[in-house]
Amino acid sequence: MADLILDLDGPVHAVDHGGAGPPMLLVHGLGGSLLDWRDVAPSLTRHHRVWSLDLIGFGRTPIENRHATVAANQRLVDVMVRHIGRGEPVLLMGNSMGGLISIVEASRRPDLISGLVLVDPALPRTRGGRLALMITAAFLVLAMPGVGEWLTQNHTRRRGAERLVDDVLELCTVDASRVNPATRAAQVELTRWRAELDDPHRAFVEASRSLTRWLLRRETLESHIRGVRAPTLLIHGESDRLVSVSAAGWAAALRPDWSLRVLADTGHVPQLERPREFVRLVEHWLDEVRPAAARPVHSTEPAAFTSRR
Repeated sequence: MADLILDLDGPVHAVDHGGAGPPMLLVHGLGGSLLDWRDVAPSLTRHHRVWSLDLIGFGRTPIENRHATVAANQRLVDVMVRHIGRGEPVLLMGNSMGGLISIVEASRRPDLISGLVLVDPALPRTRGGRLALMITAAFLVLAMPGVGEWLTQNHTRRRGAERLVDDVLELCTVDASRVNPATRAAQVELTRWRAELDDPHRAFVEASRSLTRWLLRRETLESHIRGVRAPTLLIHGESDRLVSVSAAGWAAALRPDWSLRVLADTGHVPQLERPREFVRLVEHWLDEVRPAAARPVHSTEPAAFTSRR
């Protein structure tokens, strides 16, 4: 494994996890980092050359004079895909906001993407419960000029690194105790490091506003979903409180050729909460559809999910 700072129209923190085979790129979500893939990347290297990156302003990729919008980060993913692919199509895997970015990249650059794995991707809200409405309201508050920055700074100062990480894990999982303690510790260390930056919250607020605008443009996003040509696996946690499983159903109805897998008793980050089941599910799908970037794999389908097509 190699920890790198790449120059891709600006510094980008990335990890080359190694592996033999076609290239695979892992893209994290809003407020996350490449650490979100820490527990699954080693297993995925059995059949792919696996890379992960920190999006602009997240993890250890500085924002500098760039923007952290969905559009800016999709352009970064496009550059990264070309960098690691070197003429060969890339299997793209994205979680949450990274899933939305991956949809747009696959729609706009079909020649560069051999397969798509969407993990609880950010999608327009469908009918949800009370918590879904509260989260929508929180995003709208973040979108207010000046208010979002002030709230984020004060919340960070009040909670501290450990409690901030635990708050996110509690929100994004059914049972936060399932998360690897070493991964949690790495996230706490990263959160402490980011707190010392000059403007640690700018990217989160900017990306939140951009993501909110994207999710309100249902027709535009629907057009991108319809434009994806690559074989696609859509994984969704049945108990995701950030993106309702019904939103995944909406996307699957638009694309009945996509494979939808719903993981039972799982939240928004199945790669952190159920890494073994997650890897088995991905490998089983690769074995099933054999996209251009996949090599034969042999595994059994995990019991803890519901299959919908």
